[in-house]
Amino acid sequence: MTYHNNVLSPEPNALVETLRKLPILHDEQYAQQTRLYEYYKPPENTLVLPLSKQNKRIVYRVLEYSPLLDSCNMTTDDWATIGKDIEKHYEQYDGFVILHGTDTMAYTASALSFMCENLGKPVILTGSQVPIYEMRNDGRDNLLGALLIAGQFVIPEVCLYFHHKLYRGNRVTKVDAASFNAFTSPNLPPLANAEVDIKINWDTVWRANTTAKFTVNTQMNRNVGLLRLFPGITADTVRAFLQPPMDGIVLETYGSGNAPDNRADLLDEIRKATERGLIMINCTQCLRGSVTTSYATGQALSDAGLVAGCDMTPEAALSKLSYVLAKQNLSIEEKKKELEAIRDALTPTLVCVAAKIGDIEALEAIREMGTDLSNADYDGRTPLHIAACEGHLKVVEYLLGKGATVYARDRFGDTPLRNAVRFRHKDVVRLLRKTGAHFSREEMEDAGTELCSLAASGDLEGLEIWQLAGVDMTMCSYDGQTPIEVVS
Repeated sequence: MTYHNNVLSPEPNALVETLRKLPILHDEQYAQQTRLYEYYKPPENTLVLPLSKQNKRIVYRVLEYSPLLDSCNMTTDDWATIGKDIEKHYEQYDGFVILHGTDTMAYTASALSFMCENLGKPVILTGSQVPIYEMRNDGRDNLLGALLIAGQFVIPEVCLYFHHKLYRGNRVTKVDAASFNAFTSPNLPPLANAEVDIKINWDTVWRANTTAKFTVNTQMNRNVGLLRLFPGITADTVRAFLQPPMDGIVLETYGSGNAPDNRADLLDEIRKATERGLIMINCTQCLRGSVTTSYATGQALSDAGLVAGCDMTPEAALSKLSYVLAKQNLSIEEKKKELEAIRDALTPTLVCVAAKIGDIEALEAIREMGTDLSNADYDGRTPLHIAACEGHLKVVEYLLGKGATVYARDRFGDTPLRNAVRFRHKDVVRLLRKTGAHFSREEMEDAGTELCSLAASGDLEGLEIWQLAGVDMTMCSYDGQTPIEVVS
């Protein structure tokens, strides 16, 4: 945003040039010394952060939409555009940061959290209350924090980062129009706090429980709405709002999900709507708390057919309703089920030992004690790394079903897929690839030399395992030769 005629509006093609001039967001000297612009093709809009505390450099590329939008002007089509771009570039990057206006950021974060199915990498929305071009602004810290978290931690969620805190995207709401501390997560603690150090609350981080590959579902039902109760609301108003083509409504009620039970006319309109198939979600108008049926006034809505929204924010409830109503193949029960978080690891070394010997019963016993099976040992190796090295297919399958991520890297930079290839476990490679595992751009470039070496020695099995892992057999080695040229 920049000022035009004394009001703020988006300024195209200005962000990257500004970032290049900010040393905390771009290390120009390193970029020039390492020929960064030549290495990353195409070089346009590619920047690199200074060395972090974790001794890592994060290289990022800026994709700018045209036209740029004030977030007030965004629609479900824009959510779909963002989702499709994440899907398009998913295998090229370790994480994604979305720069977004604050006014509707909570809606977008909620929507993307449902649209991005089987997500295995961080997607972080951030923005600012004061434009990054101003002398006093919060944009620089917010962008830097989001980039550092997305580039250094495998948090497989759609998140929102603002004012030193990382929130789950579908748990957040904007609460202040004039403060840098503009967002809060009323009913869930932050996933991370970025103070002197970045501290991740791993026991709160969501883990997938499926082997399905990442996809983006861009179908959203637009015939949904928010209706806020107020004293004296008329039955005519409610009736008009609930008429077709409305398919779903989030009803914002009083307190713990209450509405007047002495208004037979209101309850009758609501009951008629639910009976003809309109799905209505009961969400409280309060910032914190959950919908219950503790009061007769709350039970009356439940009896009229409303689904309890529990402690969902209105933004999340509306987005989820739009998402699930577009899925015609889901049952009513599936449409009402809410995502739940799994507790994290306490004994990673013990889990890795069980993975090494292929003891699934031990793994299950450890999991039932509350241990996350994705935690890493002192070398950064997760149980999935160990099982992939040992070729324990059943253990790999079990771990993937319990939320293990195929994108974790140990301190040597290896993924479970790389381990399975190195030790030539074909069945494990096939399963990891089916789940979405892939080599990074850097690994692909290194693969050329390995392929030529295998070709020169006539190692067909070695070549086959690399091909199973998704490597192009025409990759060149450091001297420009392809495997076929080595043997011809």
